[in-house]
Amino acid sequence: MAGAPEKSEVRKIQLTGGSTYIVSLPKKWVMEHGLNARDQIRIEWRPSGTLRVIPEASTVTKRREVDVDLSSVPDEMMFDHLIAAYLSGNQLIRIHSKKGFSRFHRKVFRKFIGSTRGIEISSEFENTIEMISLINPAEMPLYSTLNRMYLLISSQVRDVVDVLSSGDKELLEDAEEREGEVDALRLLLERQVGQILESASIESNLGTSRWEASELSKVVRTLERMGDHSFAICTLTRDYESPRGINTGTLPLSAIPIWQSSIKLLISNFRKRRISEIHQAKAQLISARKDLEKYEDELRSSDIDIKDALFLDRISESLRRMCAYSINMAEVLLNIQAHRDSIEVVI
Repeated sequence: MAGAPEKSEVRKIQLTGGSTYIVSLPKKWVMEHGLNARDQIRIEWRPSGTLRVIPEASTVTKRREVDVDLSSVPDEMMFDHLIAAYLSGNQLIRIHSKKGFSRFHRKVFRKFIGSTRGIEISSEFENTIEMISLINPAEMPLYSTLNRMYLLISSQVRDVVDVLSSGDKELLEDAEEREGEVDALRLLLERQVGQILESASIESNLGTSRWEASELSKVVRTLERMGDHSFAICTLTRDYESPRGINTGTLPLSAIPIWQSSIKLLISNFRKRRISEIHQAKAQLISARKDLEKYEDELRSSDIDIKDALFLDRISESLRRMCAYSINMAEVLLNIQAHRDSIEVVI
């Protein structure tokens, strides 16, 4: 495209003073960052061997913003466009409507703000609404948010066991609220991962490399899917009568403690480096998944009441899928640990 900035330039290394090597900086880059002679820049030596030049003395403040014109967006796609603007890391979302904003539009705006974190309406006019992000991505550690997702999902499953044991279904009254929180955290994490991949400063502040961030995005989706199944178990237990004589010590519910202990080991290994615990968790999950598969096969050929069989089959299927997703998480953790342990050598 004409006028587009070049992604890279080739410059010669020069020797000055007999012992100092220098490379000149592109004038356009210096001007764009408001730098002058004698200003300081920071040079980082990356694990890949490349150098990163950071304009520490820059007086230029930048932000990402996007305009959304509702005249070109179908009503049923409006929420999707707002989520896309959020996930792409925009600090300002400017929404335009030539005919003003209807009740439907405002309902979607409320849903969007409730489904995200840190987004608020900063200004509103007849034909324009501006939304800003109040969250600084560098102040929201990825691993803390991942841990929060895990705690929400784990608490849902724990409450299901308590309800099936005690019959107190009030424990599951806030299931939709917790599911919404899991989804909002997933969106926040995906937004942060995108910002890490795009911004060197955010990558440095969060202490997470771009390679590791891309792996963590897989974990985010895996946790979201586990959250979907834990929510399905919650609503099933809350809205339907459980089979008589259901026992937390036998399948399918006996798989829950195995999943709980295994996922706890996996989550803790995002910070520590105990490969044996990842191996242990994955082996336990594989065994639990096989037991649930066998249980479902036997359930289909049993003479149990059809209503009870459907209830147990749906719980077993969700638990089996949660085990499978946790196995995927274990494999991602092995990828991350292998990358942390690897080094680049000159050959």
